[in-house]
Formats: sequence, C-alpha cells, structure tokens
Amino acid sequence: MINVNEPLQQGDAHLISLANGMNLLIDAGPRDLAEKSLLPFLEKRSITSLDLVFISHAHVDHYGGLNALLDHNIELKKLYFNLPDRKRCEREVPWGCDYDDVQRIRERLSSRGIELTRARTGWRQQLGDQSHLEIIYAFDGATPALDKADINDTSLIMKLHHGNFSFLFTGDLNEAVGSYLADSSDNLSADVLKIPHHGIEPIAPEIFFEKVGPRCGLVSAPGKFWRGKMGTRIRSWFAERNIPVYVSGISGHVSVIVEDGALKIQPELAEIDQAK
Repeated sequence: MINVNEPLQQGDAHLISLANGMNLLIDAGPRDLAEKSLLPFLEKRSITSLDLVFISHAHVDHYGGLNALLDHNIELKKLYFNLPDRKRCEREVPWGCDYDDVQRIRERLSSRGIELTRARTGWRQQLGDQSHLEIIYAFDGATPALDKADINDTSLIMKLHHGNFSFLFTGDLNEAVGSYLADSSDNLSADVLKIPHHGIEPIAPEIFFEKVGPRCGLVSAPGKFWRGKMGTRIRSWFAERNIPVYVSGISGHVSVIVEDGALKIQPELAEIDQAK
C-alpha cells in the first residue's frame, strides 16, 4: 500500500511484486501525489514497467496518477479500466466523476499504444506457481440492476491468492454493491482486506466485512479521515474484533510480505492504528 495521501487529500495505489519479476499496480492515486510518492517508490525499486495495471473506478484519486506514470515513461503493458457512460458520470458533477477528463486520459493512453481492456467478472490470471489474481466483480450495468449506482459502486473487486493467503482489493465499494456481494458471493473471505472508500462513509455494510473475515485491514487515507466521525462505524467494527488496521496516512507505505509460509506486515513508520 503506497502512501499517496496528504492530510486532507486521499488516494489509492497498491503494488503487487512477485518473485518472478512481475509487477502489478491497482490504482495510481491522484496525479500530484503520484508524482510525490508513487514514482519515487517505483524508482527506489528500479521498477520501470508494470505488467498489469488495474484502475478500480473512474475517480481521479484512483486514475489521475496514470498521467504521472506516462510523463515519466513508465511502461504500462496492459491496462484494465472500465469507463463509465457519460450519464452515470455526470450525475456526480461537479464533485465526482469528470467524463471529459476520463476521455482525455483514454486518448493519451491510446496515443501511446495502450488500449483499455474491459474488466469482466470471473477474469483470472495465473501469476506464477503459487499466485493468481481474479476479478470477483466488475460492474456491467445489469448485475445487480442498479440504474442509479454511483461511480464508487462500479469499483472492481479483486482477489489475489498467494500460497495459503488471500488479499481482497475493493476500490471504493459502496453500500448497494457491498450488500449485493455479501448476499451473492461465496468468494469474499480474505486474510488481508483493503478497506473500501478510504475507511469512511459511505461504505459497504457490516455484513460484507463479516463475509470477508479479515485478519488485518489496510486503509489508504489520511489519518484524520480514519479517526474522524465518518470513519466511526468501520473503525468500531475492527476495534470490537481486535483486528489491526494499518492506515497509510499514519503508518506510511505498508508492505505485506509472504515469505517462508508466513504473512508479515511491515509499515514504513512505527505507529499503527489499532482502530480503538
């Protein structure tokens, strides 16, 4: 979990690095914070190309960093990004989705020969002998039939399996689709949960978290967001179960390492939020 956050600005960026040399990115943060945090993070690790890139949904704090990656000639070998239709996007004007901006980034990618591939529910790719990644849910406008689903509801829900461990990435999953998945999916359980929507309301219902049953949570958000009033419900859920939560705005970059059959969490900074 790369810390693409500042005290009053949130973003998501998660890098998956495998022993076979593959590098995957789920979300890229906003452009300015990608410049400040994501690019130096990649440079420090001598990462100049990304085998797979997934943009969970069309909010700029998740896709804006693509511009920074292109500015610095990071190779994007394959990109999955489900673009919303103009009608759904413009319901959020002026605060949320910007359809014209999404089209500009699409055109810029196309000019580099990078075509957007549509993500589909059930997509799966083997990443090595011990690892595979699957898309549990990709909103298609029909399942569930949510005509008024907002852009957060269109987030890709992805699950990484490595050895005996699993990791669930949830974008900014909202209540409507969170409830639907809790009722319809038997594939939500995970050891590590990327808590949706920066840990604040509106967010998936408690039944979704019950179905996941995580051992720890990751929140990509400023510490003030997580510790504030809008984080109360989910913060309390984790606290009541004594499940540790790592918040990038508090702990900095957070590495989750699977090595020798063990799961290790290594925050950049010593402070950890125990969700109390």
